[in-house]
Amino acid sequence: MPSDIPATTNKAADRLSWSLCICTYNRPQFLVETLRHALAQTWLPDEVVVVDASDNWQDNKTQMQDAFPDGWAQVRLIYVAADVRSLTYQRNQAVRLATSDIVCSLDDDIYLYPDAAAVIMGIYAADPNEAVAMVAGQFTDGPYDAATPAEVAAETPQSAPSLKQRLRWWLEGQLAIDAHFVPYGPPIDRSPLPAPVAAAGGSPGGVINGGRMTLRRKHTDQVQWSEMLRYYPPHDDTDVSYRMSRLGRLVHANGAGFFHADGNDRKTGRFRANVIRVQNLMALHRVHSDTKGRSALRLIGSYLKFAGLYCLIDPAQKRLTFPVARAYLQGAVQVPFFLFWPFRDFKGWYTALQEKKRNKR
Repeated sequence: MPSDIPATTNKAADRLSWSLCICTYNRPQFLVETLRHALAQTWLPDEVVVVDASDNWQDNKTQMQDAFPDGWAQVRLIYVAADVRSLTYQRNQAVRLATSDIVCSLDDDIYLYPDAAAVIMGIYAADPNEAVAMVAGQFTDGPYDAATPAEVAAETPQSAPSLKQRLRWWLEGQLAIDAHFVPYGPPIDRSPLPAPVAAAGGSPGGVINGGRMTLRRKHTDQVQWSEMLRYYPPHDDTDVSYRMSRLGRLVHANGAGFFHADGNDRKTGRFRANVIRVQNLMALHRVHSDTKGRSALRLIGSYLKFAGLYCLIDPAQKRLTFPVARAYLQGAVQVPFFLFWPFRDFKGWYTALQEKKRNKR
């Protein structure tokens, strides 16, 4: 475990600055460890912004202040109550409070390896023309051990992989986050990166899921988290990263280790969680797509594909009610309604739908 106080100094005046933004709700036991690892970075943040939706947020603030008094002498702490108890609202609120060049938006249970920030900031520093809009860290296998270098590079393929291994790789590719996300328009640019960015450890990548994203703060004037995704918001981060890809490149930093402590104690059932996932994506297409006919065809095709895959995966994992397959089939049927019904206020209707479902739990 890293020490409370890093043996580092803050950035030089000519370096890019970065802010750590964290949203939290009733999980101080994870937050304190996330902050401990953040304050042990070899490239310290200028500031840490915490937006806390807990009822006792002031007690949590005091706990975090008391845990790292020497750390806060080097790094500014901005700790505020959430204006709205919603992850998307909290993320936007945190970014509005940030003042640095680069924002690192973390979940409250993500532990950074000691050099993770230095690797990511090195990629931004290698991009003076600002072709890069976002850089993603790489999730590592646990347990977290700061003394062991993060083994986050892509697995080296075997010289002659077995049929079972090839099948596993194919299935992982089919179920990857990029495969689940249906773009609203052109595909993400995956062409070779500028040579200095690649030399700094960057590789071209697709949409970025939650807990490991960093971005240029100036772009948040144009792209923010979609606040109509009010409560349990799958696809909120893939949506942000896809829209960011219209402003610059999405880069994955395979040398920047992020460990997810997996503190998610959400009780949402598998069927409900996947219904929300497919409906959120339809809602995002309703708002952002310029060609809804094309979006409808893409969504229906994607949902039918995943329904077919999960007809095999659900029973293989002893889910005999086929919860995921049913969620995707339901989504395929709902696509025309979500995309073409003449709502007077679609965002208001969708927020109300989430409120209704939340109150039924």
